[in-house]
Amino acid sequence: MATAPDPDEVLCSTRGKENFQRISRLLISGGTALLREIFDLYCPPSNLPATLNNPATEKQLKAAKLTKPQWDCLYPSPGVYGKSTDFDITLLFRLLRTICKLIPPATGWDALPTSTDHSLAADLARIKCYRNSVYGHVHQQMEITDDFKFLSLWREIKEALVRIAGHVNPAKRREWQEAIDKFLRDPLTAEHERNVNELLEWYRNDTDVKKSIEELAATTNERFDEMKTALKGIYELMLEEKTQETNALYKCSEVQELTNMPSQSATG
Repeated sequence: MATAPDPDEVLCSTRGKENFQRISRLLISGGTALLREIFDLYCPPSNLPATLNNPATEKQLKAAKLTKPQWDCLYPSPGVYGKSTDFDITLLFRLLRTICKLIPPATGWDALPTSTDHSLAADLARIKCYRNSVYGHVHQQMEITDDFKFLSLWREIKEALVRIAGHVNPAKRREWQEAIDKFLRDPLTAEHERNVNELLEWYRNDTDVKKSIEELAATTNERFDEMKTALKGIYELMLEEKTQETNALYKCSEVQELTNMPSQSATG
């Protein structure tokens, strides 16, 4: 019989749990602030209401399969529009991909870009891939016990975030370089548990949207196949009717030729 886990052991803070919380803090606190600054560059706060009021924007957002809370954040009430300061990292990432017209990296939004691609879109895709790597530790009691792996992941996330900051301006790049180094040394607080929860929500939301899109694609393909089958049947029916009509006309032509032929007595 398996021994029940000791509650004190489960709940106590460990180096692995601190590593997990620090990475979550870097991704969520750092990522959200930087993605918001980038979004404000592409869509300045003064222009955001007009952008959201544009029918083309609404069409893009509907195609992006936003959740109801996300939609309510953008459109709180008729004639009222959201502010980027209220957008979480999940919504900011979705908006950057849709209404900001960013060209996706060569490997797409859902795969780790090549090491030589340091474009803004590539670093945004990296942040999402690193999030998936961190999420993989959820089933390991939310711990990253390997310090080497933790520092390697920290360095990769830091480099991507610093490059993203550089798209704002060089001073911002230096500011974030120093801030991230300070992140690594600062003591953890109870507030950082919120970063963990937000990271989990971000991952699950993306997974739900991806599943919804896949289901929609499957349904569309199924209906397309049904339409092709129906059209094929109609075509075959029309072809059969055309063949019957042609045969009927041919027989009528034969009868007419027979009636127009002179009789043997007349020719004799």
